[in-house]
Amino acid sequence: MPLSRHLPPPKLFGTSVAAVSAAVVPVGVAWWLAGSGAAQSVYLGMVFMTVAVRRLSVAEQCWVGLAAGAAAAAGTLVSVSLPGLLAAVVVACAAQWAFNRRSVGVAALLPSNLVLYSVTAPGEWWHVALATWLGAAVVIALAAVVRLRVPPEPAPDEDAVAHAAALACGCVLLVLATHAFGLPRGTWAVLTLCLVFVPAAGQTRTLVLWRGLGTAAGAAVAVAVAAAAPVPVCLVLAAVAAVLTVAYALMPDDLLYAAFLTATVLLLFSSGRAPVTTELALQRLEMTALGGALAIFLTLAVGVWAGRRRRGRGGPPTP
Repeated sequence: MPLSRHLPPPKLFGTSVAAVSAAVVPVGVAWWLAGSGAAQSVYLGMVFMTVAVRRLSVAEQCWVGLAAGAAAAAGTLVSVSLPGLLAAVVVACAAQWAFNRRSVGVAALLPSNLVLYSVTAPGEWWHVALATWLGAAVVIALAAVVRLRVPPEPAPDEDAVAHAAALACGCVLLVLATHAFGLPRGTWAVLTLCLVFVPAAGQTRTLVLWRGLGTAAGAAVAVAVAAAAPVPVCLVLAAVAAVLTVAYALMPDDLLYAAFLTATVLLLFSSGRAPVTTELALQRLEMTALGGALAIFLTLAVGVWAGRRRRGRGGPPTP
């Protein structure tokens, strides 16, 4: 297959450059006014909204943005209490049911947002809420300008409920495992689970495959770049990877999106330092594998439950 088929069209690439450039401004202002924590919250608010912004109306996008800020604030408030954190995770997963009824996966990062902020910003609930809302608002505005809309994919009520319950079980297990075994970057496993586990079983398996392959490819590239290039070059390449991440998210191409996202995260988190990049790459691979494996297990469990439910009603078994 020609390479050109895998390259983003020039117009889409230009849109991605403009989006990343526009995103730098609020992140930089937040850093200047309130420090790195606020800048990170603005950035994560943007990342959160990229999942939802294409499949919902503007009013619904605003509700998702508000939910993202609320989940972030809740995470900071319950960070000192494991039972409180677990209860909040269950509530966040239950909220996923309402969003999946509108379109599958549009608020997939709610539990991940909550767990992440319980680790990174304990006690700063109003800072992270405001910064997350700002990041979400920027993406909503950009989407309105470029008119990003695709048809929604609503899930049936029963499928949405089953998915929310299974997601809650999976997230709780990962939080408990992180606390019990001291998993490095356990939030990355929660992130993977939330992104790849959707009500459609076939789609979940495909997402797990593409995310696993993309993560491995992105990690290999990041490690090689960090080992061969000086730090300034690594940071420039991280910026290029960020643009391509946005482009492939919009195409969409799940494999290349995961690859460039991984390269961006690793090069930025490590500041291009080779030993740190290698360590983070291994952690990323481990947590992606854990989250993906759990997503497959939950998909099988939900499938067994659905099959029994259908047989109980006298219908044909689930394929």
